[in-house]
Amino acid sequence: MASRRALAVAAGAASALAGSIWLAWHLWRRHAAQRAERELLELFGQVKAASNAVLLVVSNARSTAFSAPNLSKYLRQKGLVPSGDLLRDARALVALVESQQGGRRAAFGHELLKHTIDPKRLDRLFPDIKASYVQQPLDYGRNSRYGDNWRISCYLVVMDNWKPKIMPHEPMLHCLSDVMYECVAKFEKWYSLLRGYRPGAVSFSVMNAFVTRYRPIHGEDELKKHIDGSNVDGSVILALPTDEPFEGGELHVWDGKPRQE
Repeated sequence: MASRRALAVAAGAASALAGSIWLAWHLWRRHAAQRAERELLELFGQVKAASNAVLLVVSNARSTAFSAPNLSKYLRQKGLVPSGDLLRDARALVALVESQQGGRRAAFGHELLKHTIDPKRLDRLFPDIKASYVQQPLDYGRNSRYGDNWRISCYLVVMDNWKPKIMPHEPMLHCLSDVMYECVAKFEKWYSLLRGYRPGAVSFSVMNAFVTRYRPIHGEDELKKHIDGSNVDGSVILALPTDEPFEGGELHVWDGKPRQE
């Protein structure tokens, strides 16, 4: 009997120990979930304070919490690999946003860079640029301020479905293709830094490329205020040499909200 009682006490003690372990494990999981929930709220608040635009992309429909699919998609767009764990991915997002704010970024969505392409190289190319240049008249249609009056550009690249339709001028493409692709590489580096993309994570391609010759002649002296296009992520404007001295000449950029010139 004593032996049986001892076994019963031992079994009862083992059962109580197992129950205590299960209860402790259950309480630990609940506290861990609560800590994770609190941290997610804090991380969500940090993203909200840093960038409302990013918040709208990574949050749910009501913008009250992170959306796991939206957050994963955004991290992939930035060249990162999502872990599948919401808390870890939220931490990665906050680190990304903080790095964007702490790194060197242009004050606006544009920047003036001097000597991006070697000026001596452009001087050597200039005679061939002039020899390759031909005016290619365009008809933008009656809804454009220019209608069929724009005729001072010569095209290297034209996107397939662009209207008005114009064919690239092969001599100009042959002359400046290397310079054009070097500009693309410079733009990729600048744009990736501006937007927080990992270098090489996003591919860039040329939609339209052209050489425009401005002269002090009515209809050839300016391109008025315009938008390059809603489907254009950015533009590179390269100043070419000239052998005709001039005074004046400006490039105006409207950037930011409210409008700033």
